[in-house]
Amino acid sequence: MSPKQKLTKPIRKRKATWVEPKFYADVEYRDITSEGLLRASSFKGLGTSKRRKG
Repeated sequence: MSPKQKLTKPIRKRKATWVEPKFYADVEYRDITSEGLLRASSFKGLGTSKRRKG
């Protein structure tokens, strides 16, 4: 299972309002735990568009 799959579990909530993001967080991390949480994460800043790494 890829890290992205662990971080994007669907949220089941009635009356939720989904919106398009205007800002994206730039975050670095060392690893993902077995629970799907980021280990040793660090917030680097905000941006207005997604950057693809790779």
